[in-house]
Amino acid sequence: MSFTKFDVDPADLDPNGICENQTQLINVDLDLDGALCDAGTALKFEIGDSYSDGVGGVKLLFDSAGDINTVVFTITGKDENGRTITPAETVTGVTTTAVSTTNYCSEVTAIGTSVAAVDSNVFVGTVTGELATRTVPLNRYSNQVTTVGITGLAGTCQFDIQETFDDLNVTDPEDISWFTKVSNASADGANVLTVNATATRVVLDSYTNGAELQASVVYNSYK
Repeated sequence: MSFTKFDVDPADLDPNGICENQTQLINVDLDLDGALCDAGTALKFEIGDSYSDGVGGVKLLFDSAGDINTVVFTITGKDENGRTITPAETVTGVTTTAVSTTNYCSEVTAIGTSVAAVDSNVFVGTVTGELATRTVPLNRYSNQVTTVGITGLAGTCQFDIQETFDDLNVTDPEDISWFTKVSNASADGANVLTVNATATRVVLDSYTNGAELQASVVYNSYK
């Protein structure tokens, strides 16, 4: 049997941790000047600078003091498994109601703007509280069950345990179909995945500052 453990200890939620309040001309990148970008290499977000090594990536939240719904923001970066997000994700429709990314980001090197100028203060952060561990590949040919154990949960958080049956060798990361095996959980426990799943991950839907947990995946890695 094989064993993979994730220590999920996220940084405090920060509504402008990626970009502080700013306006920009059309086709000018936002300044990556938030506290989470200054934690390591200046003007760049890297997950390992502020989060434990069990956190693969986080969703970003775009918010604004006014209506800038025509601006298209293009994010250049990497996903929760360290792969370049291709094509780059775009975010539109930002008003005083915030808009979240679809991807979990482990790195952000640029956030471009197009279509219109950012004429009302926009800020980008991690206040959604959504994050994911890296993907754990499983042996789809094994008849042994895979167990995902959650221990050491502290503080308040809600999480899902997900599985997929896609072939990771031929399916693009953004096209993987994830199914939720355990939904909206908030306590320690052992959870059994479906036999023949090809991969698993743990996703936090929300958390409060100071929350953490450990996830342990026990699986058969050989035929």
